[in-house]
Amino acid sequence: MATCRSSGVNTASTIINAGRCKLVSIHATLTGVNPTTIKVFDNASAASGKELARIKLGQTENLEFDMHGVLALNGLYLSISSGTDEGAAVSVEFA
Repeated sequence: MATCRSSGVNTASTIINAGRCKLVSIHATLTGVNPTTIKVFDNASAASGKELARIKLGQTENLEFDMHGVLALNGLYLSISSGTDEGAAVSVEFA
């Protein structure tokens, strides 16, 4: 895979891509104090369907997940769940 696109940094759940694509990587940084769960779904509209990745951030952490071009047939949806504080900053790279 020579190139890919980026979602840019997101701090809330959002649609990443509305069509078929390959999930290349996920970069996440904890920005609050509460544990945060990040999920990426093969879905273009909601946090449901096939879950492609799950990341749990605890204390001050920065993580990168290499997804090796996993095929998402329906699109990509990013879910960020952190309780009451700001949670995490996440970018999703896809092709």
